[in-house]
Amino acid sequence: MIVEEKITTLGLSLPDLNEIYRSNRSGARFLSHFAVQSLLYLSGTTPMKDGQPYLTGVVGQGLTLEQGYEAARYAVLHSLAAVKYALGDLDRIEHIVQLIGFVNSAPGFSDQPRVINGATDLLVDLYSDRGKPTRAAIGCQGLALNHSVEVVLTVLFAGTEVRAPLARDHYVQ
Repeated sequence: MIVEEKITTLGLSLPDLNEIYRSNRSGARFLSHFAVQSLLYLSGTTPMKDGQPYLTGVVGQGLTLEQGYEAARYAVLHSLAAVKYALGDLDRIEHIVQLIGFVNSAPGFSDQPRVINGATDLLVDLYSDRGKPTRAAIGCQGLALNHSVEVVLTVLFAGTEVRAPLARDHYVQ
């Protein structure tokens, strides 16, 4: 529970994964996570705050670099909610192996690495060196539901117990 206490100390909170999975406005079909031995692969997550999409739009056109950075922080919180659902305890993470970040970018915007630093910096704040992943920051034009950022995590975890994934197989209008 140490990591969750750090999240609270930072004035942040984990979203409720069950609540998020009950609605699926994008119509996408996927699993929340999939474990292979001690690696937990997570589906992409987007910024959510108070149960709603947060800081939607295009970075470099309507959203600033700083807002993109903040969006990346909230997107990785959504990923950590999936880890907590899967493992029951965020302290079971031994290392954040990989982070792939997508930034809904305006033409000519080239600061995607600085945007995705929002996610990386939060992981390092929570896990120290164990939170520093291999990484890619990719600019794209358009993400589902006009999200500004999407992140994909892979984590190395301790123990063997993993909860069955949640599935998004329905479309809610």
